[in-house]
Amino acid sequence: MADRQRPQASARAAVGALAAALALLSCSREAVAAPQTTPAAAAAQAARPAEAATPRTDRHAPLPSARARALGAGFGAAIARWTGEARRLSQGKAHGNNVRVAACVRALDSGEELVALRAGELLAPASNLKLATTAAALILLGRGAEWVTPVEAAGPLASGTLEGDLVVRASGDPLYDPRGEGRVEERLGVVARELHAAGLRRVRGDLVLDEGSFEPPGPGPAWPDPSQHWAEYCALSGGFSANAGVLVAQVRAGAVGAPAQLAVHPSPHGLQSAYDVRTVAGKKVDVRVGATRSTVTVKGTLGKDLGEYRAEFAHPDPVAWFGTLLADALRREGIALEGSVRRARGLPPGRVLATLRSPLAPCLEGINAESRNALADQVFLSLGHAVSGAGTRAGGARAVEGALERLGLPASSLRQVDGSGLSRDDRASARALCALLERVLGSDPATARLYRDSLAVMGRKGTLEGRLRGSPAEGRVFAKTGWIAGVSALSGYAEPEHGSPCVFSILIEYPSELGGLNTSCFKPLQDELVALLFDEGS
Repeated sequence: MADRQRPQASARAAVGALAAALALLSCSREAVAAPQTTPAAAAAQAARPAEAATPRTDRHAPLPSARARALGAGFGAAIARWTGEARRLSQGKAHGNNVRVAACVRALDSGEELVALRAGELLAPASNLKLATTAAALILLGRGAEWVTPVEAAGPLASGTLEGDLVVRASGDPLYDPRGEGRVEERLGVVARELHAAGLRRVRGDLVLDEGSFEPPGPGPAWPDPSQHWAEYCALSGGFSANAGVLVAQVRAGAVGAPAQLAVHPSPHGLQSAYDVRTVAGKKVDVRVGATRSTVTVKGTLGKDLGEYRAEFAHPDPVAWFGTLLADALRREGIALEGSVRRARGLPPGRVLATLRSPLAPCLEGINAESRNALADQVFLSLGHAVSGAGTRAGGARAVEGALERLGLPASSLRQVDGSGLSRDDRASARALCALLERVLGSDPATARLYRDSLAVMGRKGTLEGRLRGSPAEGRVFAKTGWIAGVSALSGYAEPEHGSPCVFSILIEYPSELGGLNTSCFKPLQDELVALLFDEGS
């Protein structure tokens, strides 16, 4: 569910490489002091095996530093206090036996593990799993990666007429514009104009969507029950999509008693429309939205003084929706389609007439800062398609395992069945998430910057915009939030103004029926733990 309601002496050269890269990231702040490193040391960092999978067992390991002792004590006290508060508020239903809090903090200058509380336990990470999905995309595909969707002629084109089908070959493109408010129709208009420029005026056959190796859109394993599948956070993914499977309704109040102005994008959606929103006095809003296999509904009332209202919800079939939108773009460009829109798999290649290209990089912020589930799942399926030729959840999981191995992390440190963390079958440890963050932030500076800048920022951006404002952590914590019923998570990178930077992960599991505890107890606990990272006494 979207959480928007989501090493010692031999290693010091490698840690120096990581700190140097992080220093480059601090473009508008005082640079983080970091030793210089050599290309050989940087290579050693990338190849270093993960020590994060198991706790230290070396009897000769150095004693914890003063900072580690202080942070450990502070974390323990805060966890005990907030667990007690959860017990009180739940009248004993939440307690030490059914509330599990795992935490890991790792200093980036020394490599010291400052906090390790249940750090190796595999817990449900909720949307913190998106950290792995986006990291794998950057590591395997590169920061300049893009989706390439060819449009092909499956027959001769002469005198403007295609004697055969117009075939679109799936790439998994979410067709998402982070600033488009769902208005991605023009992206397909560009493709239609390219087809027109290639001389196409009429298609005697069908518009065929070749889904290739991509699995049909459908709920992931252990997703929320069907009563929630209309919601934006349950939007489906597949070989084709539009706005990552999400419809956006924008309603503007009119005169009291009159119909409100209403638009739904991307449009057309290919379903019947049941629209009826009336303007009432005051600021009250009661607008109900949803989409079934037959109908898109936007009904209710909107207060005139409220002015505007925006709602997002899932389209039931993103593949069919893409076909509807492309057929409409052809029509608007004056290209006649005599046949229908249909789906197929494994068609032979044809002559490429036009290409839809979409860069990966702009989507990363939508995944990590805004926690868009279907966008993450599109990337997950695309990884499977690009790496192993299987645009399936199993293919995506194999691709992420390969990325972890390339980073020197054990594949067993993560169990992933979707790209978003919506599934209750996903698992990760706090230590593994810290190690993942450390390795990606320690990669080449451009990749590290793109990854860090895709995260929510404490007190300023994304799902962390409203948290710890006015505190020393504001603007200095770059992290991924996470929530599904019974799970609350926060993992990221902290950059104190004074002191060394660190990566951290906090994973919390509690009885899923006690949903109110996330806001009343577990988010405040996370905020308190993050604030401790900025305590100069720690």
